[in-house]
Amino acid sequence: MNQIRGSSIVTAIMPAYNRAAYVGQAIESVLAQTSEAWELVVVDDGSTDATLDVVRGYRDPRIRVIARDHEGIGGLGAMYRAALEASTAPLLAILDSDDTWPPDKLARQVPDFDDPGVVLSYGDGWLIDEFGCRYGRVTPSYPECDRTNRPVGAILPCLLSNNAILSPTVVVRRSALESVGGFWQPDGVPYADHPTWLLLAGQGAFAYHAEALGSWRRHAGQETSGRGTAETAYLDVVSSRLAEQGATGSSLPSKDALLRRHAERATINRWRLALLSDGWPEILRSFGRLMRTARPRVMAIAMLGLAARGVGSDLEWLQVRRHRVSWPSRRHMHTHRATVGVGPSGRQSGTPPDLVS
Repeated sequence: MNQIRGSSIVTAIMPAYNRAAYVGQAIESVLAQTSEAWELVVVDDGSTDATLDVVRGYRDPRIRVIARDHEGIGGLGAMYRAALEASTAPLLAILDSDDTWPPDKLARQVPDFDDPGVVLSYGDGWLIDEFGCRYGRVTPSYPECDRTNRPVGAILPCLLSNNAILSPTVVVRRSALESVGGFWQPDGVPYADHPTWLLLAGQGAFAYHAEALGSWRRHAGQETSGRGTAETAYLDVVSSRLAEQGATGSSLPSKDALLRRHAERATINRWRLALLSDGWPEILRSFGRLMRTARPRVMAIAMLGLAARGVGSDLEWLQVRRHRVSWPSRRHMHTHRATVGVGPSGRQSGTPPDLVS
């Protein structure tokens, strides 16, 4: 598909809501691409800050804006679909308004689609804090033979258990996305990336890059409250959609096994957040809940976390060492809050450096 690298373009889809502090950095990372064959569609969800002013301040004709009434996180799928309808490109790339791309992202990934069997390209990703400082890197923990989804559907067992495909690293083939009905956000689910990747896993091969192809901005407030309680309904609807595609059989983990895994992960995530942002009373209550599970792995993590918090740390250093998705640690934030110059108001007073902890 050499014509993709010629006159055709990639559409970068950017949903935005009250991201005036970050959206300029996101747009600048698109403008900095070594490949110029792109367009950017920003879909604003009724921002009440200066997000739209920042976006409209860029006069590049390749940047278009769709302003919508506010729907909230439940309307994320609709925002993606609006951008899809407004786009003209055979390839689509995802960039949330607080994330960034490296300059060579599109130049690296567009050639993947010369192979007509490839429907999605992705890679490793940096984790950055609210100031733009790097503090970790995510490498998908899937077996090497499954990362490229060959044969088609091979990645599903791993992807069902753990979404390690960070959205700012992804480029997808438009025709494959349209064949599954576009971006999919099941009712009550606060995200559209993981469900969509699952559907695309039944459509063709994936291309994987060991290089970091995007930076995902993380902070503790991003965790969706109550997510664990929605897992049963989510897995029900996902199982039904995958069955419609013919993705059934003994190769996929059972729903009960997935529920146990997701429930344990949600419990541990709440514990990690307590270590990051709660006081000792809530930390001790959370510790007690984990110990009452009587599950050796969970109890060990509870004890390790309590010991870490006792010396002013948390469990995020362990996630970083495992190349898993983490939040900025207490020590990282203490160090870099001073580095970038944050005053008593909590507002950043300097330009964030691009640091690796």
